[in-house]
Amino acid sequence: MRLLKIVLVLVILLMMWEKIKRLEERLYELRKEIEEVEKELEELPSGHLEVKTINGNVYYYLRYWEDGRLRSKYIGKFASDIKEKLLKSEQLRRRLTQLKEEEKKLSNIIDKIEKIITDY
Repeated sequence: MRLLKIVLVLVILLMMWEKIKRLEERLYELRKEIEEVEKELEELPSGHLEVKTINGNVYYYLRYWEDGRLRSKYIGKFASDIKEKLLKSEQLRRRLTQLKEEEKKLSNIIDKIEKIITDY
């Protein structure tokens, strides 16, 4: 009976260790993906597109914040390329927010587990 309890405790500990290992692996994957998304975002423009009509002609400007000031950069009469890049940038920023939220949750869980283990 006593041996059975010991074996049961060992099985539970092994299951917990495997779960912790999976959590740590997922945290590593998240951090790696965050790094990749941040690197990709560096290559894309930030801000938004502003359209101005002057004397019946349409002109596109990229509006963005730099050094605490709102800046404008003339794009031209056609902006399909920059529109695609801004859309991709927006999607990546949303994904980055999701990844960082998940990273924070996992990190907190792992920290709590480590605290429980070190307290004993």
